[in-house]
Amino acid sequence: MLGNTLSTRVWGVDVGLYGFLDLSFDRANNGVKSINQVSSNESFLGVAGGIDLGSPYWRAIYQIETMAEVSATPGVASSIGSRNSFVGIDTPIGRFMAGKDDTPYKRSTALMNPFKGSVGDYNSIMGNSAGEGRTEFDYRMPHSVFFDSHEFYGFTVNALYSPGQKLDDLAAAGNNAFPVGELVCSGSQQPSLNGATPNAQGTQTLCNDGAFKDAYSVAVNYSYGPLYLTAAYELHKDVNRESDKGGVIADEAAAKVGASYHLPFNNQVSVIYEELYRYGVVAATNERQRSGLYVSDVQDIGFGIDLMAGYAHAGQTPGSPKFPGLDDRANMYSVGAKYHWNEHTSLYLVAAHLTQGPGAHYGLGAGEGHGAPDLSPRTQTGGPMPGQTLSAVSTGIQVSF
Repeated sequence: MLGNTLSTRVWGVDVGLYGFLDLSFDRANNGVKSINQVSSNESFLGVAGGIDLGSPYWRAIYQIETMAEVSATPGVASSIGSRNSFVGIDTPIGRFMAGKDDTPYKRSTALMNPFKGSVGDYNSIMGNSAGEGRTEFDYRMPHSVFFDSHEFYGFTVNALYSPGQKLDDLAAAGNNAFPVGELVCSGSQQPSLNGATPNAQGTQTLCNDGAFKDAYSVAVNYSYGPLYLTAAYELHKDVNRESDKGGVIADEAAAKVGASYHLPFNNQVSVIYEELYRYGVVAATNERQRSGLYVSDVQDIGFGIDLMAGYAHAGQTPGSPKFPGLDDRANMYSVGAKYHWNEHTSLYLVAAHLTQGPGAHYGLGAGEGHGAPDLSPRTQTGGPMPGQTLSAVSTGIQVSF
């Protein structure tokens, strides 16, 4: 939640309105064709606050946050409560909440990503196990319970559990293994990226393209002066990949460590190392197990101007069901500049360039951050066209309140 600059107290309840608007004009090329686009990026609106419970150490808290499709036609993804929304209790040891929120795994390194929500977002590679639009391990987890500890000698702990609420896949059933109370498969980030494929009748969907059951996420963080350290782990149980060639139902997990340091000359340097795992799979078809590396640097040169650079690397996977034996490593380079006009308004210019091996199919602006992602091109039958070189330039304005 951003700082509540629009806040009041109504009948003993603190109510704050906040928002972040990020509009950009992008020029992108996916290796086959170029496109101009206007993107809403991570624009959102929210209401948050709390209620005193008769003790200075106990407080009820709430938040309702919604994606704001400022440039695009609003859809399901921008309905009320589509982003981080919860109700909970703030206690002497931390905050206990229920609802939906970014996982501890996602939040642990978010501040190390200076291109968050732009075409240069590290989600193109980091937390992205298949190089598609979904970032399986940079996720906002619905129907969850979660805990954020208060700081203790520089340490904080974040933990989340999400019950799958998922029945077995039944081709003729109306729910088709959607989590109870949901309209999309688990693991979806928006209806167009919902981990589902049409069934034989073409009228329903089967959750066999990455849907999972229970999920667990935890992060341990440490801050001391200019230093920030973090270690995070996330596990998705019974991930259904039966739509893949040789695909099975098996667990998937991710682990990472990160470090960030603010140097005396107004420079912030960050490094993240990540390992993605898929268990119980024949190595020759396992395209979802690999290492990842991200390095970023932000230099404040004065006059309200930041210069930014980032590099992300995806390591080789054990195999691939569609492109066996090919190099599927990838590298993404991002550069940018941001001018902080005042406390609430910024202008920016960002460029990103992604190169990859003949068996890789990563894209720019993946996940739910950048409003109009520049994904790898597709064949006439919908399959990925690997090995493409992608590039994009984006300029925009950000307003927060």
